[in-house]
Amino acid sequence: MFSMRKLVILAALVSALHVASLLTDTDVIYKCQEDQDNIATLAAERFINDHHHHGYKFKFVSLDSRSADKKTDLCEVIFGITLEETECHIVNPKPLDQCNTRMETETKVTAKCNVTVLSFEGKAIVACYICDTKPDSHEILVTKCPDCPILLPLNDPNGLESVKTALQKFNKESNHESYFKLLEVGRISTKWMLSGQGFFAQFAITETNCPKTVDYQKQKACKALCGVKAVSANVHYLCQTSGKKTSKIHIVCCNTQVFILLHYLCL
Repeated sequence: MFSMRKLVILAALVSALHVASLLTDTDVIYKCQEDQDNIATLAAERFINDHHHHGYKFKFVSLDSRSADKKTDLCEVIFGITLEETECHIVNPKPLDQCNTRMETETKVTAKCNVTVLSFEGKAIVACYICDTKPDSHEILVTKCPDCPILLPLNDPNGLESVKTALQKFNKESNHESYFKLLEVGRISTKWMLSGQGFFAQFAITETNCPKTVDYQKQKACKALCGVKAVSANVHYLCQTSGKKTSKIHIVCCNTQVFILLHYLCL
């Protein structure tokens, strides 16, 4: 049901040596000792977020287990850790330590991960990891907060229709010369109100190489602008909407002030 919320990834050691050779704020040599677990979990948190190319950043919340395996040339520890989804989308430049994890009333999303960390040249290296990510139970949330919005699958047709309507409104009312396209939908939720069923969506949009007057039939062919090709600094916007499926949509978009799109976002 929440297929986009599953992280099941194995990182090759070669990639780990290139990307996750992370020194902490100190020059302490990592030796897989138990009193150095904070070094390893920080490396794990960074590595997982660096390789999480969709949705929201995740923050480490607890160390659940550890098992050490001392080898001839290097040590190895397998950690069981818990991370929680934050309110910061991956395109948000805000540092992770400034990102808040979601409140229970928003439906928390939790990742249970097994991470293998090695010591290589005194550094904590993530060799591989695997995560199972799930939202909190809707049934439990209802008993605590009957009026809270219900989290929907990201492919919910009515929810996506509200996103489509909001994007059209943004392009029509914005003062940008470029057409902005949907980068991805981060969250969709719904609740019943006196006026009917309401939808709440969070999504990211990006500037394209097309003018905002581009014909509807040609919008799908518009390409996201990357780096210096961007017409303005407003490459990304993170948007939140509320309202009915196709009418009375209220949309608020915040500029992320990011000039360069990462390679996996240049669609």
